[in-house]
Amino acid sequence: MIDAVQERKTTLSSAYEMGLKLLGDSYKEGKIFSSLPKAGDPFSDLELLSVLALTPAMRQEILNKYLYHSKIFSLATTGIMAWVVINTMEEFGENEKVGLEKYFSVCEEYFDKTINTDGILPTDSSGNWMQSADRVGALIENQAYYAKILDVLSLLTDDDMYEFKKKRLTRAVRDKLDGAYVLDKKDSMETRPNNFITAFLAPELFKKDDWQKTFDVVLKEGELWQGWGGLTTLGQSDPSYNPERDGESWFFINNMAGIVLSKLDSEKYADKIQAILRSSAENASWQEHSGRPCEVTFTTDRQIKVQGLYGLSLATYIYLYRILNP
Repeated sequence: MIDAVQERKTTLSSAYEMGLKLLGDSYKEGKIFSSLPKAGDPFSDLELLSVLALTPAMRQEILNKYLYHSKIFSLATTGIMAWVVINTMEEFGENEKVGLEKYFSVCEEYFDKTINTDGILPTDSSGNWMQSADRVGALIENQAYYAKILDVLSLLTDDDMYEFKKKRLTRAVRDKLDGAYVLDKKDSMETRPNNFITAFLAPELFKKDDWQKTFDVVLKEGELWQGWGGLTTLGQSDPSYNPERDGESWFFINNMAGIVLSKLDSEKYADKIQAILRSSAENASWQEHSGRPCEVTFTTDRQIKVQGLYGLSLATYIYLYRILNP
């Protein structure tokens, strides 16, 4: 007879295999369905976050679609491209690396011009992935995207300039986006989960103690944490908190949080990591809409709100599972 622990492991393992299958099924001709489709537009700001969960051939085709389109994409897309290249550097030949250097150099020069006198990158509303929230200015996750562009150029070149710029950015971020905890944006004390995007992509922007202090605050009951294993998009104690708008939870953010917490202190945050893993396993297994897992998730009363982005929810769940089950 299978004991309870073994049964749980089997369930999680089955959910992982289902996630791999569904993610592979979503791939078609260089595109993975990871955002609500736009007519005639093959690109998505967040599509590239999914590709490390795909086979090398699949991810190379998707990545090439962006790299060889000869255009500068949004800061988010370019930063995530840099993150993918950093994690797959061994898959590129020397001639390809020359092309990567040229591409990211042009992008870096473009974004570098937008840096303000504080030393950080401001963005307008188009640079905010949270369309339901009014977030403009110096957003924390956008600094992480720029940090990855600098990192990939440091790897591709022998130019100390990029290391200097990364140190400049880090100093500015710590100076301007560190309050009682790591701020979501400059001059705002709102508690939001974008810290987890930043810590997932560029944990080096803050010291470990700063991240731990931040997550100890935002993971309290009544802030971002929901007991079933998800995060709200605004702290529940905030005066402007609206359960209908801010109570929704995004699986890709939840999974990033699980990954970040497991790397930060897996023992201290074990209960929350396991709650996130279980809720994402349930999503991959049976919380479906037209045969696909959902992405915008439970509200605070656990009612599912089905939307797109399921490729991203699956991919980040796969990343989390692999970290916890090496």
